[in-house]
Amino acid sequence: MMAKKIFWAIKKWWSDVLGTRQYFRYLEKEDRRRRLTGQFLTLITITLGMIYLVWHWQHINWDVWYYSFAFFLAELTGLVLFSFFAFNAWFLRYHAPEGVAFERTFSVDVFIPVAGEPMELVRKTVEAALRIDFQNKKIYILDDKEDEEVKKLAETSGCGYFARKDHSHAKAGNMNYAFQRTDGDLILALDADQVPHPQIINKIIGYFKIPKIAFVQTKQDYKLPIGDPFGNADRIFYNVMQSGKDNDNSAFSCGSGVIYQRVALQEIGGFSTWNLVEDVHTSMLLHERGWRSVYYNHPLTKGTAPADIYGVYRQRRQWAADSLRILFWDGPYRRKGLSFKQKFQYFHLGFVYLVAAFVMPFFFITPILALLSQEFVLTSPVPDYVIHRFPYFIAMSLAYGMLNYPTPYMKAFQMWTGLFPMFIHATWISLRSRKKKPAYRVNVKPVELIKVKNPWIAVLPQQGIIYLSIFSVIYAFLVGSMAWNFYFLNFVWAMWSIWTMSGICLAAVKKHKWPTEEVLEDTLEDKKAHSFFSQTKELLFTVLVSIFILILFTNWEASRMDQFLSGLRLEILQTLSLEKPAVPISKEISETTKVAAPVQQKVTEAPPAESKKEGLDLGDWAVQVIVVKTQNRATIHQEQLMVAGFPTYTIHAHVRGTDWILVRTGFFKSEGEAREVGEKIQRTVSILKGPYWITKVSAEEKGSLLGNRNG
Repeated sequence: MMAKKIFWAIKKWWSDVLGTRQYFRYLEKEDRRRRLTGQFLTLITITLGMIYLVWHWQHINWDVWYYSFAFFLAELTGLVLFSFFAFNAWFLRYHAPEGVAFERTFSVDVFIPVAGEPMELVRKTVEAALRIDFQNKKIYILDDKEDEEVKKLAETSGCGYFARKDHSHAKAGNMNYAFQRTDGDLILALDADQVPHPQIINKIIGYFKIPKIAFVQTKQDYKLPIGDPFGNADRIFYNVMQSGKDNDNSAFSCGSGVIYQRVALQEIGGFSTWNLVEDVHTSMLLHERGWRSVYYNHPLTKGTAPADIYGVYRQRRQWAADSLRILFWDGPYRRKGLSFKQKFQYFHLGFVYLVAAFVMPFFFITPILALLSQEFVLTSPVPDYVIHRFPYFIAMSLAYGMLNYPTPYMKAFQMWTGLFPMFIHATWISLRSRKKKPAYRVNVKPVELIKVKNPWIAVLPQQGIIYLSIFSVIYAFLVGSMAWNFYFLNFVWAMWSIWTMSGICLAAVKKHKWPTEEVLEDTLEDKKAHSFFSQTKELLFTVLVSIFILILFTNWEASRMDQFLSGLRLEILQTLSLEKPAVPISKEISETTKVAAPVQQKVTEAPPAESKKEGLDLGDWAVQVIVVKTQNRATIHQEQLMVAGFPTYTIHAHVRGTDWILVRTGFFKSEGEAREVGEKIQRTVSILKGPYWITKVSAEEKGSLLGNRNG
């Protein structure tokens, strides 16, 4: 049975590829190019991801297995999450803005639950509900605070009024109280801050002529600051994920701007009171009973959203806890009435929060640990890692871009990952709430009612990642004890972490500007009318930067790049030390002279073979490149010379009461040969432009050096 379904699905998809499929649904044919591009990019991404993971497993650094293995699991989970999202967005279902024509006359009850929201908001919603262009409707205000002002508003506006004495189960209990005392065929649920469009009923009521339609959910739209700094519009969810769920008969209610069919609710005993909020769990119960849902992907309400970081935290924590509690304690995979796709869709809803909470932080911490410890999660050379990882990353970025097009996804990614502290908290809340659901709090959304709190405190965890990334980048650069390509890789990675965390930090602390006019969001057709570049500029920038990095690492000229970066580091250190370069001296070396062994670092040019064989004539000439006072400065200059291919050694000398360190390269058979090397150093080593000395070395100096090498 399953094999037949898979075969039929592949056949149907292939007909879409060939263009022989019959298209009946709205925008199904028009969306074909975007859809197939996203699907092919998805297949490429999954293929590259699997190749990368196999290669990754073969190169895990087992010396730090406790972190390397966890990082491998994080990479694996990242591919799984992408695959889940692609499955969700594989085929999006759209609906015509005009809705479906209806013949039968339904009676509609409009429920406006109120729980202490500001009267100004409630009044706007009630006044807009009265203007809904549908005659056979009754409007009820469900007052869960027994507010006299709300009661008076109901009386003056001619609305029904319910105020229960028992305030259990929050909004769900409030809705059920009214549900048991009304009799309309349909129920339009509107939150107290959701102002409805006059045509909200007329545009979606026609869907109820389709058998077994339990509810129709409209797209949510909000009054937001310019630029939507917190991503409260949730465009990825409303433009992509809900449309994908709708194609699988898995679109769920969002609690407002939704019309339910009364007989469907009666079959499950009314609105579910099991969870924090009623919408998702009620939807799952209805789907389990064989009822269908519709997601109308156009906004017909205008609501408010949290305007500060604390309100965003509270709202997203409650949403996450609601979804995770279903995942942990009422798993959709255990409900036999749900189809495989429906089980997957409800599982995916909670899974994304777990990934954001516990998987994504690994990607932010890894470059910090690598730069501070000089230990990477893999044992492969840096170019090999880049060759395997970056094509996969580029393909995934392009796939996400096309699956979401024309909706930009970069800001949504910043917000989703930046909320990881709240998702961790939500996980804890859900795990300890198996039998008793957590308390629910109504969000304070109007700006003027928000109590001013310090936003910097709210984003301390995200700031911690930013500051640690900056510190690790600077520290590793100044220490300079790792390969430069390894440093640069983690530098780029750390910059990505900083950019990702900066989204929510800037949104939290910046003052927001609000639009002067309230308009509904652009429709899908309006968005597609915008230029391709304007819709994908962030994606294109990400891809171009990634391609540049890939080319840079695969064509990395070790000697030139290492020399440049080492020189830059030396210049910075000299500036920070506030010391003038030591002047080379040409005095006699005292009896306290000590010869140090060459620096033990990877070199691009090995010392002459003769120097490795004891007893051979090494020559009596050397180039004294520079004289410094500290070992750290000497090591820096030695690194410069070694990277450029000049084997070096140092001599500790005591001259006129001062200790000096002489950095030399040698040995050479003649003074002319030594002079040629000195001139070459001046030409090729950018930092060492000062004068050099050609000196004849003593037998003691050569003997000490040979002794160090052979020992």
